[in-house]
Amino acid sequence: HAGGVDCLGLLMGVAKELDISDASGVPLWKRDASDYTRTPDTSRLHAALLDALKPKPIENASAGDIALLTLTDSPQHLGILSILDNGNLGIIHAYAQARKVVEHELDAFWRARLVAVFSIS
Repeated sequence: HAGGVDCLGLLMGVAKELDISDASGVPLWKRDASDYTRTPDTSRLHAALLDALKPKPIENASAGDIALLTLTDSPQHLGILSILDNGNLGIIHAYAQARKVVEHELDAFWRARLVAVFSIS
């Protein structure tokens, strides 16, 4: 097995590498969890994000923000917003359908799936 990462693992790995702390100053990666199923408890995920990060209006989303998205019927996916070479907002996430970490434009398809946006600062 070559290893892998899910959307939470990607966020925690980046947080650890960049030494990012939560709103109370605790290293964000220390909030990592592995006790969830392939379809996580969406209320638990959202509550953890609200506890650790600062929510912001979706229309004010910017590079470096954390996006909570819905891929099926409930919010259970995370991504990191970015700026693409063309200047448009993008999203970096561990995307199961692609079976890898991808970055692509936050186009209408992905914007429609945005449930909440959080700032790490």
